[in-house]
Amino acid sequence: MDCVIIVDSREYETAEEVIKWVKRLGCSVIPRKLDIGDYVLPNDIGVERKRAMDFISSIVDGRLFEQGRELLHAFSKAYVIVEGDLWRALNRRDVHKHSVLGALGMLVDMGIRVLYTPDEEGTAYTLKSLAERAGSKGIKAVPVKRGETIRDAQIQFLSSLPGIGPKRAEALLRVFGTPLDALNNLGQWTRKVDNINEGIVSLVRKVLTTKYGDEENSVVIPIDEAIKEVNNSRGDTDNKEDKKARDSINNRRNLMDFLGDK
Repeated sequence: MDCVIIVDSREYETAEEVIKWVKRLGCSVIPRKLDIGDYVLPNDIGVERKRAMDFISSIVDGRLFEQGRELLHAFSKAYVIVEGDLWRALNRRDVHKHSVLGALGMLVDMGIRVLYTPDEEGTAYTLKSLAERAGSKGIKAVPVKRGETIRDAQIQFLSSLPGIGPKRAEALLRVFGTPLDALNNLGQWTRKVDNINEGIVSLVRKVLTTKYGDEENSVVIPIDEAIKEVNNSRGDTDNKEDKKARDSINNRRNLMDFLGDK
């Protein structure tokens, strides 16, 4: 059975080891500019690949769930591949393991299949296995994002601020109405919007008020610390989500279970 995989052109340039192994395993690789996902497989399957550190970063900035929703809307089956040792990477970031477990559980609840691979070779083999098991229907079309609306642009603008992300951006817009009004009322964010603390507000204020070219521009923004404070403030409400996430993960440890239809 022929193995054909479409890969995003940017991924094709940055994931050289994965592409090398995919070709070595006998698959044909077609680079294309993809708006959604990193890989498109036969039978309408979309795959987002995340190195372990990038997976953690995408939780912090909110990209993970936005990308997950796009995958679900665009493909019949959506996969996220987490490549590398996630827990070792976690030790290098000031992010609590409960945040990662909760994110993994949320992906599963959304209907996204989560796969773990040890390295680039493992990722390549997983892609090959998925492509071969998908059948012979081939790849009919590559989905594209719909045109951006003003609402999309507003959410994207606020999401780009440190510690905000799409979910908090929408919450700000619901409270203040427009991005301009939200920024003009920065001092009221902690009182009127859930899950935004003084740490996040301080980071946003620094981005908005620091003059371009100042020495301070080169300082790394400590987003992880601000997010951690928000997560710690949630208290016991996270415990149920953590248990649900752990149960979901334990039920999905076997790779072949992921690869088969359910």
